[in-house]
Amino acid sequence: MTLPLPLPKLLKRLGWLTLVALLSLTVSLCHSVVAQTDDAPMEVAETDTRTNSGVYHFNVGDVKATVVSDGTLSFPGSFLVPNADPEAVEAVLTAHFLSPDNLLAHVNAVYLETADHNVLIDTGSGSLFGPSAGHLFENLDAAGIDVATIDTVLVTHAHPDHVGGVLNDAGELQIPNAQFYVSRSEASFWLADTVALPNSLLNEDTQSGLIATAKGRLGAVRDRTTQFAMGEEIIPGIVAVSSAGHTPGQASFLVTSNDDSLLVTGDVFFSDPLNLENPDWEVAFDGDPVQGIETRRQLLEAATVDRQLLLVPHMPFPGLGHVRNQGEAYGWEPIVWQFSPA
Repeated sequence: MTLPLPLPKLLKRLGWLTLVALLSLTVSLCHSVVAQTDDAPMEVAETDTRTNSGVYHFNVGDVKATVVSDGTLSFPGSFLVPNADPEAVEAVLTAHFLSPDNLLAHVNAVYLETADHNVLIDTGSGSLFGPSAGHLFENLDAAGIDVATIDTVLVTHAHPDHVGGVLNDAGELQIPNAQFYVSRSEASFWLADTVALPNSLLNEDTQSGLIATAKGRLGAVRDRTTQFAMGEEIIPGIVAVSSAGHTPGQASFLVTSNDDSLLVTGDVFFSDPLNLENPDWEVAFDGDPVQGIETRRQLLEAATVDRQLLLVPHMPFPGLGHVRNQGEAYGWEPIVWQFSPA
């Protein structure tokens, strides 16, 4: 290795610790590849298979909570809000250093250990969306959570990225010992003999896929499903909050313990700059976009007044944060990542 400056001057400029780090990095890089010779073929360093964290632990009073990532989905920003001015969409995303052509939607589920129950809210995508998603169960395992011990599954709504993980590719239940809880209006809508989405902004093929998945996944657990009404306490400490619009029976879940609370929102909103800075832009995935706007406005206003902690399934992992008033719109304040001893 040839140093860019004479050693004494380099030491003075960088300091000993920086130079030691530089030399160590150089040695490491040199050792990662063995030079090719006639009797020694080239050896390439092993591929780095490390991934970022897929779980985040926190507490809601006495409830132990874990956000578990299912991965990410992606689509153009203009697809999410198809009736908005494309130039306005691009301007908003570019201002936030986001790609207008590749907007990421994280898929976050939450696991709760209450005094009496082990609860999972939503089941992720399964294998319905390719390799970027469908990682919920491996991340549960990495967190030391045995799915056989989960006794309660709460379903915000029956879209594929929330109920896809009910079954594996062999058609078997992935959470074998749980009772499932779905709102009465959500179950009756998707399991009706005829299902239509007349107000949807999605094309007919996409609508057909949503309907088939909802029927298949909810039908698979029909004999172990309890239907609930909005406002009902489903299990001690967890109350269903009406969030219709995205789907006819979408529920948010308010988790309360001691003086703490968490609202798991379902898909009332997706993207921080698009849905919060422009809450009146119609969302493609909302079954009734007009009702979706009304519900979004109501929830966001209540959340700011109450300073409510939110878990938003499609916000950047771990999806925990607060909303703040920002003129006629809103902004997102993610929680500060916290580390605590085991």
